[in-house]
Amino acid sequence: MKVTQAAPRFDVTRRGLLKSTSTLAVISLMPGQLAAAGIGRGTSTSAMWQGRWPIRPLLKADLSKLLDEKGRAKPVHERRLIDDMESDNGWVASAAVSLSYTSERARSGSRSLRFSTLLRNEDYIRAARRPNGTFQGEGVLFEGQPFAAFARRIFKEPQDWSAFNRISMWAYVHPTTNPVNVISLQFTCEGAPAGPLDPVAVHYIGDLKPGEWNHLVWEIPEQHRDRVSEFMIFQTLSGVSIGGADTRITYDFDELAVERIDAEQPKGWAIAPGTIAFSHVGYQPAGPKIAIAHEGSHSFQIVEADSNQVVATLDAAPVINSRGSYRKLDFTSFSKPGRYRLRHGSTTSDPFLISDDAWEPVIEATLNAFYGLRCGFPVPGVQDACHRDVFALYKGEKRSVEGGWHDAANLTQSPYRTHLSIYALLDLHDALKLRGKSALAERALEEALWGLDWSVRTRFAPAQRALYNHVSYWTDSKVGTADDVIQDDERSSVGRDDFQNILGVLAGARSVRTLRTRDAKLASNVLKAAREDFALVAAAIQPPKDAPPLEINQPSWRDFVGYATLAAVEMYRATGERQYATEAARFAKWLVAIQERTFIDGIGITGYFYEDAGRTRIVHEYHNSFEDCGLLAFSALCDALPDHPDWMDWYAGLAIYADHFCVTGSEASDPFNIIPAAVWRKSDLDAPQPLDRTGMMLAQKPSAVFPTPPMPDVIRRQMQQQYDAGTSLGPNHTLRIFPLWYDHVRKGSSTVHMSKTIGLGAAAATLQRADLSDLAARQVQWVLGANPFSRSLLYGVGNAFWQNFTVALPNFVGGMSLGFNSYEEDAPAWGNNAVFPYKEMWVYSSCRMAMNFSRVGIGARLQGTAPQGAEFRNSRTKKTTRVRPGKFDLQLDAGRYDVRYGSIERQLTVADASSVVLSLDPLRTAILSATSRLTEGGRHQIDLTVYGAGTHELTVRTWNAAVSGPKQVIATQTAKTYPISLEITDPSKPWIVAFGTANEPHNMLTISGK
Repeated sequence: MKVTQAAPRFDVTRRGLLKSTSTLAVISLMPGQLAAAGIGRGTSTSAMWQGRWPIRPLLKADLSKLLDEKGRAKPVHERRLIDDMESDNGWVASAAVSLSYTSERARSGSRSLRFSTLLRNEDYIRAARRPNGTFQGEGVLFEGQPFAAFARRIFKEPQDWSAFNRISMWAYVHPTTNPVNVISLQFTCEGAPAGPLDPVAVHYIGDLKPGEWNHLVWEIPEQHRDRVSEFMIFQTLSGVSIGGADTRITYDFDELAVERIDAEQPKGWAIAPGTIAFSHVGYQPAGPKIAIAHEGSHSFQIVEADSNQVVATLDAAPVINSRGSYRKLDFTSFSKPGRYRLRHGSTTSDPFLISDDAWEPVIEATLNAFYGLRCGFPVPGVQDACHRDVFALYKGEKRSVEGGWHDAANLTQSPYRTHLSIYALLDLHDALKLRGKSALAERALEEALWGLDWSVRTRFAPAQRALYNHVSYWTDSKVGTADDVIQDDERSSVGRDDFQNILGVLAGARSVRTLRTRDAKLASNVLKAAREDFALVAAAIQPPKDAPPLEINQPSWRDFVGYATLAAVEMYRATGERQYATEAARFAKWLVAIQERTFIDGIGITGYFYEDAGRTRIVHEYHNSFEDCGLLAFSALCDALPDHPDWMDWYAGLAIYADHFCVTGSEASDPFNIIPAAVWRKSDLDAPQPLDRTGMMLAQKPSAVFPTPPMPDVIRRQMQQQYDAGTSLGPNHTLRIFPLWYDHVRKGSSTVHMSKTIGLGAAAATLQRADLSDLAARQVQWVLGANPFSRSLLYGVGNAFWQNFTVALPNFVGGMSLGFNSYEEDAPAWGNNAVFPYKEMWVYSSCRMAMNFSRVGIGARLQGTAPQGAEFRNSRTKKTTRVRPGKFDLQLDAGRYDVRYGSIERQLTVADASSVVLSLDPLRTAILSATSRLTEGGRHQIDLTVYGAGTHELTVRTWNAAVSGPKQVIATQTAKTYPISLEITDPSKPWIVAFGTANEPHNMLTISGK
C-alpha cells in the first residue's frame, strides 16, 4: 500500500483545534508526543504513518484450521437441488441490483445468475442526508432500507428443508480491487417464532476470493426450516475502504442446493464427537491444565507431539451430572515444557504447548485485532486512513473525530469502548513489562496511545466530548466532498455524558502512571484535563431515584459508581492528593450498598450486584458487561488505601464475590466450571423490559431476521423456559450460566463471562488466592478451546475456529465476537451462522481479553528483604528460585511455594497480578495458620497457630464478625495455638477475619465461613 502523509487541510484543522480553547492549549503537542512515547526501540517496520505511527502487516490466519474451509470438504449424504439457474425460476431483485442470467460461465450446465450492485452508490449518498445537509453516513445493512441490494427466490409453496442441514451455493466473484468482499445468505421460514430462543436465519460469508468460484456453505441444523418461503442473497452497501477501488461488485451464482451432511454440533454441553475440549494454544507450566473428554477410558496419556512417545499416564476422573457424563483430564501436575497431544481412548487431540509463553501468541493476536480495527489509519490491505471527513461541531468549531478503533464490524465507534480499551492496554503493557516481555509491552502501549490520541482530540472542553460515532460507511475520507458527515444529532453531537466523562478520566489518569517516566510533559497535560473533568463529574454524582429498564448498551448506576470509584483511585495514584482518596471512599460507600452480601432466602449464592441504588433490579448483562468495574474498584481501594477504616468492607466485597458467586456458581457448570452470568428471581421475569427498537425496525414485515413479529407471549414463555432451565436455587431463585435472553437478536455472552473473569482476577490478586487465579485461567482457556465444541472463539487462533460476522471488514487474526449464544437449555451454542451481534467482531471483546491477560497467567511481583537469603520452590513445577541476602525484587508464577530462609520453612501462596512485600528474617518472623470450629458449648472459635521467631503485634480485621483474643503472639519453632473467640454478627451473611503482623501488615491470613 502506498503510504501518504495526511492532507495539508487536515493537518491545519488538526493543529487549529488545539488552539481553540484555553483548556486545549495545554495539550497542543499531544498527538506528536503521544506517538513518540509509543514507538519502541528496534522497530522493524520502516513505513510510518504521519511520520509517527509504525505501519506493519496484519497477521495471517492458517485457513486449514478454519471450520468454514473444513466444512466444504465434508461428504454429502443427500442433496436437493433448489436452483441450477438453467431456467427462469422467479428471482426478484431490488432496485439497487442488476440481475440477469449469463452464459459467460457456470459451475454446471450452461449459465449462472449474475448479481451486480454498487458498493458505493452516489445516488444513495445524495439521497441520504441529515437535516444539516451532510451525509447520514449509514451503511445499507438491512432489507427494509432504501437502496438495499438483494435478490430473493420466492417459492410458490413453502419448502420443507427439515431433512437437510446445510445450504450450498457457488459464487464467482468478478475481479475487483476492493479488498473487502462479503455476501449474506438468508432464508425466511413462514410462521417461525422470533423469540429469544429462536435462531436467526442469516449468515454472512466474508473474505471471498475474487476471480474464482467460491463455495458458499452454511450449516443450519438449529434453524427453523420446515416452511421455507423464500431464499435471499443480500449485499451490504458500506462503501469502499480504499480510494480508487472498484465501486461495483459483481457475482455469478450457481447450484443453490440443500444438503444433508454430518453437521458440526451447534449447541449443548456434550463434547463434540471425536474431540477433546482443551486449550488449543496450550498451558503454562505452573498453571491449571484441565481438558474434558467423553465418558470412556479410566486413564489418559500425554503424548510427545513430535516423537509420539507417551510421557505420562494419568487418571481420567469421572464426572456425571445433569449436563452429561464426562472424563476430566487433569494434568496440572505435569509441567515439563514441550509440545504434546492428549490421548483418551481412541481420541487424540491436536498438538498444544506447555510453555511459560503459551499465551503470548494470543496476546499478539489480540493486539493484531486492535490494529486492524483502527479508525483513521492505513491498515495494509484493508483500508486507507479512513473517516477523516467525519466531524463533530461544538460552538461553531468543526473537528474530525476519526481515530481510535472501529467499535465493531460495522465501523461505528463508542467512546466507552475506546476508553476502556485504553485502560486495558495500559494495564497489559505494565504487566508484560514486569514479566520481561518488552517488545510485546511496547506494542500494547502503542495501541493504548493510539486510542488516547483520539480521546484527547474528541474532548472539546471540560466534560464536553463527541458522544458517539454512528457512521457505518466507508466515506472517501476527503474533506469537502459529498459524503462528508457532520454529526450534530442528539446521540452523536458534542455534549456532556458523565459516564463517558468518567471513563475518559479513568483512561487519562491511568495513562499518567505509565507515561510519567517516558514523557513528563505529556503526562502533565493529560492529567490537567482529567482534573477538570473529574471535578465536574464528582460534583454532580447522586444516586438516581428511579430504576427504569435499561437498554442493552446503557450503563447502570452500578456501572457508573463502580468506574467513578476506580477513576478516583487512579486520580489519587496519579497525584497523591488526598481529595481523590476521599472521593473514592465516598463513591465506594454507594458501591458497597448495591452489592448483595446476604444469602437471600437461604440460597448459596451471593456477592452479585444491583443495577440501582434502591436494589430493585439485579444486574443482568447481555452482550455488554461492566461487571469488572466494582471488583476493580474494590481491589484498587484495598491497594491504594490500606489503612482506611472502610478497608475491610472493600476486601469483603472481593472475597464474597470470589467465593460465593464465582467459585460456588462455577460448580453449576462442572466440569467446565464457568463463572455464571446472573442470579434471577422469579419476579424478575415480569419486570418491565426496555423497548425492543431493533425488533420494531426489522419486524415490519416477515423476513429472515423476523419471520414473525416479537410477540410478548412468546417472549414471556421463552423467558420462563430459560428460567426453568437454570440451576434452581430454591423456589424463588435460579442461577443462569448464560444470560437469560429477552431479545431475539442481541445475543453474545462471552464478553459477560470475560468481564466477570476480570473481576475474579482482581479479587485473586488482592486476596492472594492462587486457586482464584486458577479459576480465572480456566475461563480464558474456555474461550481458547476448552469448551464442549473444542472451538477457539478468536479467529485465526487455535486449531478450529469459525469466521466472524464482519460486514465491512475482513476477518482479523485475534478478532473476537461477543461469543457464545444459548437456546432452550442453559448451555452454550456456537453454530455456523455468522450473524449480528453474537458472531460480530467487536473491539470490546478484544478489550476484555487484553484486560484479562494483564491479570491471568502474568505472575506475581515479590519484594522485600531476606537478611540470610531465601529460596522459593513452586509446588507444581518444582522450580526453585533463590535470592541473595539483602533486598530482593522478583517475578514468580502464581501458585503455592515452599519458602526457606535460615532455619525457617513456610508455605506462601501468591496470585497473578499481585504485589507482595515480605520480611524474610529468620530471627523475626511469624507464620500464621488458622481453622474455625464449634466448641463443645456451641460457640464459634478460631484456632490461630503461630510458628517462627520473635514477639509480634497481631492485627485483626473483621467483617460481619467480632473476635476476642491476644493482641500479641510469640512465635517459636514449636508451633503454638491461640484460641480466639468468634461472634458472628449476622448469620445470614458470610463472615471474614483477616490476621496480620506488624512486620508484614498486608500479607494477611484470611479465614471465612458462613
